[in-house]
Amino acid sequence: MSHTQDGSELLTGPGAGGLLRSAVGNSGGVLHSWQLDHVDHRPGRSTKALYRTQVSWPELDGPQAPAREELFGASAHIGEREKNLYVAEQTLVMTDGDINVRVWRYPHDPWLPMLPQVCYPDIVGPTLHDLGASIGPDPSVPIAIDVVSYRPGRRAVLRASQGDRAVYLKVMQPHRSGEIVDRHDRLHAAGVPVPEVIAHHHGLVVLAELPGRPLARAVIDEGVDACRAEDLVALLDRLPASMYSLSLRPPWTDSVDFYSGIVSSSVPSLGPRLDALVRSIRDGLAALEQRMDMRPHDVVHGDFYEAQVFVENGKVVGLLDIDTVGPGRRADDLACLLAHLSVLADYGNAGRIDRATQERVEEAIGTWREMFSDRVDPTELALRSAGVVLSLATGPHRQQEAAWEAATEAIVRVAEEWVSAARRAEAERDADLAAKHAATAPVADSRQVAPASPTQGPTGVRQVPPQPAAPQSGPPENTGPLPPQPLSPRPVPTTGPHAPPPQPSGSGSDTGDDSPTQERRIDSILPG
Repeated sequence: MSHTQDGSELLTGPGAGGLLRSAVGNSGGVLHSWQLDHVDHRPGRSTKALYRTQVSWPELDGPQAPAREELFGASAHIGEREKNLYVAEQTLVMTDGDINVRVWRYPHDPWLPMLPQVCYPDIVGPTLHDLGASIGPDPSVPIAIDVVSYRPGRRAVLRASQGDRAVYLKVMQPHRSGEIVDRHDRLHAAGVPVPEVIAHHHGLVVLAELPGRPLARAVIDEGVDACRAEDLVALLDRLPASMYSLSLRPPWTDSVDFYSGIVSSSVPSLGPRLDALVRSIRDGLAALEQRMDMRPHDVVHGDFYEAQVFVENGKVVGLLDIDTVGPGRRADDLACLLAHLSVLADYGNAGRIDRATQERVEEAIGTWREMFSDRVDPTELALRSAGVVLSLATGPHRQQEAAWEAATEAIVRVAEEWVSAARRAEAERDADLAAKHAATAPVADSRQVAPASPTQGPTGVRQVPPQPAAPQSGPPENTGPLPPQPLSPRPVPTTGPHAPPPQPSGSGSDTGDDSPTQERRIDSILPG
């Protein structure tokens, strides 16, 4: 097996066909075709991939039976060992002495032992019945199962429905489910509109369906009328202070080097732009630390974007995916939402959404950003948005989108525009301070000479000594402030010289291990 140091070339190149053929043949099947569907690449460490295949099973279905569509997962580890492996019996391991590759047939994911118990219509009913969470009166009646998202080795979300009732099944690595249930219970008791936990088992949490519809869908249809910016901030402010004691949620900007590495490994030509982008974000945040307190003072959601919020009649009625709630900065949550929306809006420039939809999303970004900038520092808001957008640039390759190279470049461009917006916000702030200082300066009297006064800092700015930064995924490059730019209003980033503000792939944040990952789809409208 030829391979890179993390198995990415092996699992995404032509050699993957040989691995799949061996795995299928070992189980008595015949592989007819395969297509890479999803890849999680962690440079220098490991790779996981998901494939859609056409397979026939002569011994099961007969020699003349048509091929079935099957999902297969594969993992390659070289830079790190496999951990939290629960059920390995129905997997095939191949090795050449240097790298181990594990292949399995969905749903027998060795990291998600509860997945086979909930993914089949004739099995999920008895499983829910045993947990005291039956959907209907007769557990033997088949239940419809829809896969909302599946990330091999990490998690799956399924919707189980019977008639007009539905529940969501969140499958995860067993060591994590107790913590997730505790967070739901605490938030629900505090009046935060999170889904009620109906039942749970090691590696499975059954959640009630939320009212309303995802903000992702509403903002596409209604734009800014989907809900008020004030209500979005108020939802976050309802997160109880008692959860400040949970583990620190590092901001997306702490991991810009990690995301830049993933993107540059898939599109090497973007390397110089990515280096400059990371440096600008790092330097800009370092400059902010010189004039404001950047410590994590708030309880944050940690992955706050439009697929996680539910609305109804213009009101916020629900919040999903609270796995990452903990201490942080409010600017990170607000930037996460703006970043996702800006990538969604930019789809209009590639023809992926129509012009009317693009305009509605742009209007929502502009209106909501104005209010958010009254709550948090606008320069920080823009820099944090740039960091989140960079994390989203890993999505097109991971999700194997059509023309993913061009889609990746477009997202990098949106991140660059947020950095430009940060520079404009900082220049506007400097100009406002200069104007206030000039207005309050004493007028010279020709009849007397005013005594010299000591030099003072900018009027109205609270001087705070630099604080230690939160733990980061890599050492920041604090080499200086953002270079000054001409004064201009605070627009949302644009994608062309004459374009108005421009207007993401599973949903939710992966917290299955201690490494930063990114799995959302901007255009996802299902709960995750």
